[in-house]
Amino acid sequence: MTTHKIFTLSEFLHESGAQYRVFDMGRRVTKLTPDEFVGFEWAKSPYPYPFRQAALFGIIFWDPKKSDQHYVWFLNLPLDEQGLLKQAARDAFLKMLLERVGECMLAAENGQQIQGALKDSPYSFSPREEKMAAFNAVATKSLALPPSSHYNDALAYFTGDKPLNQWQTLAMQGVADVAMRLDEHEETLSLIETIPKLSDKVFTVLSSYLENAQLPMGIVEELVQRVEKELQEASPNIERICACLRAASNSPAIGLVDHMVTHVLKHDCSNHIEILATIVGRIWRVLADETICQLFVERLATNDAGQAAFSQLLADAMFMPGLREHIMHALRSSKRSTVLSHAVGEMFG
Repeated sequence: MTTHKIFTLSEFLHESGAQYRVFDMGRRVTKLTPDEFVGFEWAKSPYPYPFRQAALFGIIFWDPKKSDQHYVWFLNLPLDEQGLLKQAARDAFLKMLLERVGECMLAAENGQQIQGALKDSPYSFSPREEKMAAFNAVATKSLALPPSSHYNDALAYFTGDKPLNQWQTLAMQGVADVAMRLDEHEETLSLIETIPKLSDKVFTVLSSYLENAQLPMGIVEELVQRVEKELQEASPNIERICACLRAASNSPAIGLVDHMVTHVLKHDCSNHIEILATIVGRIWRVLADETICQLFVERLATNDAGQAAFSQLLADAMFMPGLREHIMHALRSSKRSTVLSHAVGEMFG
């Protein structure tokens, strides 16, 4: 039993003797560092990946003495206008947790009691099926656990060992596992040759999982070429461009990704709200670049969904830690267009 009051979930898990990992579930599935999570819990630093003014994350924990048995909670905690955790919500959640499982969670009678501790809680949520597949892929990779039983089948498909017209047999979890384990097998680089041959449906699904991975340069180069080819068409395929942007969004090949985003924003097709939403939702870091940010806000001012979409996407972007100053600088630029000036006036006036 503890001898001091518990204030945070990380303290609670630590006191219970549990080991744990935390993964953002809002933007993409990304591991949070211990410092990021503790700073967020104490409202000392904003949540790094806010989504609709909330922190959505999955926490996987286990008893070190029973490392083959993992438990997962998915939490949705509200943020204030500065992106900090609302401490009243944190305290209410912890109070409920302590009432349901006691102070020593791992001494609970059985796993069902632990897993069901958040049942009916206003702070828990159930991820969509595709997000759950991404979480499983990222978590197992992070914990050095084997992939799902669907992995080998999906690997054979994407490396050219199965006919491409047999995509209907692919399991979502297998695709997610392949996306997260591109660095484990040399043959996964043959995905570079497979991507141009994939149907749009399969490519879109694959890209939604590649966004959680750190793509090697070779695959990003293929995506860049795909976007360049699309931009030369009389009517570029918006879904295909968005899929490429999402797939490359988390790659360490930053120069290539920035080049791709810049070229897209210089093309009139970027007036489509889907493209602009993809940039804010997945590659928000590019908005810290002055040139890209200026291109972005100008395109947003003429987006095909109107003023409401302008205000909504801009508010979302400015809520991301570290971006507000860059965006406000672009909005105040002496070079801004009349259309942008009008949209800004409508939003703030």
